[in-house]
Amino acid sequence: MSASHVEVFAALRMDMARAHLLVGILLIGILFSPSAYAHDQKEYTIILHSEGSNPDGVNGGILVDTDSLFFRNHDSRDGAMHRILVDANSDGEFEGVDDFDTGWLNTNCEKNETGALVDSDCKTAAFIELSASNGLLPGNISMIHQIDFEGVVDEYTFYANFALDDHTVNTDPGTSSTTNEDTESSRDSNLRAVILVSVFISLLLIVKLTNPKNDD
Repeated sequence: MSASHVEVFAALRMDMARAHLLVGILLIGILFSPSAYAHDQKEYTIILHSEGSNPDGVNGGILVDTDSLFFRNHDSRDGAMHRILVDANSDGEFEGVDDFDTGWLNTNCEKNETGALVDSDCKTAAFIELSASNGLLPGNISMIHQIDFEGVVDEYTFYANFALDDHTVNTDPGTSSTTNEDTESSRDSNLRAVILVSVFISLLLIVKLTNPKNDD
């Protein structure tokens, strides 16, 4: 093999080594990036019907900060409207300055020939994000589910319990972690293992490609 060919191969080998090194650095960055372990935002659906809702509440251990409640009116009665009132500051009042509601949710919304809503304010569903941006802090949030049908308004209690999106692992041997924490910890450990193996393989390739003995 001529000297020029050797130089070309050596240059290619160095380029590949640099590429693998860059991949390794990126994987390490992902490994230690907090966002790599942030949970996917969840939308928890609640069906609103003539006798209340399904489910009638959300227990702890299911939702965390920035997850959302998705309320949808599935009442089969024509003209039945539903609304969720939220006691945002947990003072027992549902129409205070800090409180809010979903607005009335209709059974259906009329559309014109182009598919646009005839009444732009009409809606059949609504989201409530469980986060500080909505004035909601982790814990139990009390709500009232109102149903307006033919001028009569019925009320049902509703609640949603959510926690902080905490990915720290409890190291106290005197306490036991929840199933949810164990699942999160296992998933994070598996992700770290995959990334570390990828980095290790990249480093091996770099050593092999840059080894002078490969020029023989």
